[in-house]
Parts: sequence; C-alpha cells; structure tokens
Amino acid sequence: MPNPQNDLLLLVRTMMGLSKMVKIDFREFFGKEPLLILKPEDIGHSAREFISVYGSYMHDVAFVAKRANGYATYSSRTAPVEPDYTEMFEEWITLLGKLKIRSAVTMDFYTDKWFARDPKYQTISAKGLPVEYQVCPNREDFWEYGAEIVKELGSYPINEIVVFGTGFIQDRFCFCDRCKDEFAPSIGQEPHRLTYEYLVENPEQHEAWHQWRVEKVNQGISYLQAAARETDDLVDREEPLKLTIEMPIDPQKGFTEGARTENGLDHSKILEMTGSILINLYPWTPLLPRPGTKDYDDLLEALYFVKEFKRRGGNVTLFRWGMNVPDRVDELRRIAKDADIDRIALTFHFPEDYAARRESVLGSA
Repeated sequence: MPNPQNDLLLLVRTMMGLSKMVKIDFREFFGKEPLLILKPEDIGHSAREFISVYGSYMHDVAFVAKRANGYATYSSRTAPVEPDYTEMFEEWITLLGKLKIRSAVTMDFYTDKWFARDPKYQTISAKGLPVEYQVCPNREDFWEYGAEIVKELGSYPINEIVVFGTGFIQDRFCFCDRCKDEFAPSIGQEPHRLTYEYLVENPEQHEAWHQWRVEKVNQGISYLQAAARETDDLVDREEPLKLTIEMPIDPQKGFTEGARTENGLDHSKILEMTGSILINLYPWTPLLPRPGTKDYDDLLEALYFVKEFKRRGGNVTLFRWGMNVPDRVDELRRIAKDADIDRIALTFHFPEDYAARRESVLGSA
C-alpha cells in the first residue's frame, strides 16, 4: 500500500540529488536580483576571477562565513576554521567593497555540529535523545560565543549578517537537564517529572513552555544584536550593520504560529530587536503551492503579518533552499510580490544534513 510520507521523502531526496548535479548559469540568477547566498565551493578557486566575470551582474550577494558544521570560512579567532577558504573570504569582501556591491555574510548559530558533539551543549529531545547537529538554545556561554562571531564578522566592511539556526528544533525540545531544571519549577513541577506528555495534557503549562522558549531565543538574539551594534563604532558603515534572523514557515508546522510554538521565534519580538527577518519558506515541504489554490491562499494569509512588520519599519526577505532552476526563482518572486515582500534570497543547495534535520523537525523526537 502506498505511503504518502515515503513518497514525499523520496521527492525531497531526489531534489537534493538534482541540486548537486545542475550546472548553474550565474548570469541568469544574478539577473533576477535575489540575495544570492554562495558557498566558497560555488565561487570556485578564486574570488577575483569570479567577480571579474560576474561582478557587473551582481546586485545583492552573501558569502557563507560560518557553516552548520561549526567551521568558519574566514580567519576566526573564536570558531574552528577551514583554512582553504580564508584567503578567498578576504579577497571577496575587499573586492565587493571596492566595487560598491552590497555585501552580506551568513552564519549558523545553534545549528553547529562542532559544538553539538559536546554533551554539555547538546539539545535533548523529549525522549532523551541528543541531536548531533544542534546546540541547546538555553546556554548563555553559547550566546556569548555567537556574539564573538558577530563581532568578528562585523569588523569587516559588510552590510548584513544573516543568521540561520536561531531557534529550537521543534516543540519537543529541549529536555536537557538545564532546561528542565530551569523551566519545571516555574509551573510547579519537579524537573525529573517534566515530560512532553504532561505539557500536552495541560494547555496552560504548554503555553508557558512556548513562552519560556521564546524568551530564551530572544535572549540569544539580543546578545548577537548587541555585538552587531558594538561593531558599528569600529567600522565606517553608511548604515548600521543589519542582523537578519531566519524564521521558518512551513504548513506542516503551523506556519507563523508554528514558528513561535515550535521554534520559539516570535516575529513581533524580532522586530523590536533586529528589525529584520528572513522567512525560510516551506523548508520541510518540497513543493510550493500554486496560485489560485487553497494552499496558496493559506500561505498568503500566514504571511499577512508582513504588512504590519514593514509598516513598523521592519525588513522582510523571502528565502528558499535548493533553488537551482531559474523558473523556481520566478515562483518565489511571485509569492513575495503577492505577500508584499520586497526581497527574495536563495541558495543553490540544501544543507548537507538536510535529511537528518527534516526527520528531527517532523518526527516525534
């Protein structure tokens, strides 16, 4: 008997495989004017050579500066470094500055495989299982670590840092001893008796769980934002360094409300701190809805908050992984236009550990 979930997973894996095989026409993608997020491998052997060929087409571009594996591609004094790419990073940033091309970098925050090896930092599921790619968001020393990364990146003449992996994996995280010891007493429960089943059976406590995790995520973001402001005093920038926070929106996880209850990401709170979000659109659902369908209308309804976010001075970017076919960019642009979102962003590839992430997010961890 056919299994829709297995069929969907097969489609996801097929798309991931194709994303590694497609030859990219950079001119065509730059011509569509997205924020193009490039890995060093996308650029090739030389930043100078890449920019000499495509520089006249480049409008808005980002360099992956800290990967989800935890390693930096620049000369970090804080994070472990991939030395093969540090010279490319320096040359890339220098040349973009000379050509007056808007420059951004990206960093993964809690999605840090290098740190997640350490039991002290691991995030733990409701079943007591650690996740190999994610750090618990309730770690003040890790907020400080992330802030140091922001300071290092902000010391370069860049315009923006896009931060990925800024929240909890899903509602069933985190049940590490630190989180249980801190949260359980706030609802009159003993830490060793705190379970996900108990929270689900008690709606008031469950909502307290959601709100507590929002506060933790906000604390982490506030450390990064404070670090970004520090760098403005050291670097001559026309405008303050923008810190853009990833917020996943997926129909399988409850759209915008799901971002709050599942991941601890509240767009109204992010507006107050950084004023800039990157909506990771349908990160766990392979196909976008078609205009004129109920699913499309549901998506636009979920994105209605964008109007108020922008009215209050915020910036919104619509982002998608694995966009290596130009027609898909047009599809993303159509949704952005209908949702009153001015900028789109994309990567050509899915995260290397995408299948594991998807299983953690959608499974009963």
